[in-house]
Amino acid sequence: MQLAAIIGLAAAVFVGASTQRISGMGFALVSSPFLVMVLGPHEGVMLVNLLGACSSLLIFAQVFRQVEYRKVAFMLIPAMLMTIPGAWVANLLDGPWLNIGISFMVILALCSSFMIRNLAMAQSRGLAIGAGAVSGFMSVTAGVSGPAIAGYAVASRWPQAQFAISVQLYFLVLSLTSLIAKGGMPQLHWQQWGACFGAMVLGIVLGNFLAPRIPQKFSRAFVVLIAFSGAVSLMVSGLLALPSN
Repeated sequence: MQLAAIIGLAAAVFVGASTQRISGMGFALVSSPFLVMVLGPHEGVMLVNLLGACSSLLIFAQVFRQVEYRKVAFMLIPAMLMTIPGAWVANLLDGPWLNIGISFMVILALCSSFMIRNLAMAQSRGLAIGAGAVSGFMSVTAGVSGPAIAGYAVASRWPQAQFAISVQLYFLVLSLTSLIAKGGMPQLHWQQWGACFGAMVLGIVLGNFLAPRIPQKFSRAFVVLIAFSGAVSLMVSGLLALPSN
């Protein structure tokens, strides 16, 4: 592989890992477009899943004592259960229309999260369970699990610092589940592996430095921006994939 492509891979992983550490999410959204472009959809997505899991694991290992395990469990269990019907629906329905429908629902959910955040239901376990279920369903059908969780964080007023720490366990488990479901590992040259993992570690180090120095309101705004960007990009990809006739 050309040096420019390896540098591009490293840069994408570096920015994705630092984003993940600062905001709690965004690794896949930031890094996947370039990884897929360079490696192809199959290898690229598998690499995103693997590096996403490793990134979450490295962050989780630093902050595991601060994770709100009970809250994560209310989201994670239904998320894993919903991967089963999600896989069935993904095989049954046409991809572009499914992506468009899911992205529309995510945008609607994110907008609704701002309207219900002052209601009692925003703090209920039911909302956490529902957000996890939607996230797990989306992780299989569209490869996007973060927006639904971001909507729940906004609605429930989950403090940004605790959110960014706690969701690492959530994304770690879902990324591993997705990688196992694909039944393989990305096949890369040792130089590519070295560049990706080195960039990931450096990105997390930068994120560790920046995270406590960025006001929480800006980090939360960044999370919402990432979630909206993921939904919009999913809708655009669905529209572009529609038959022209």
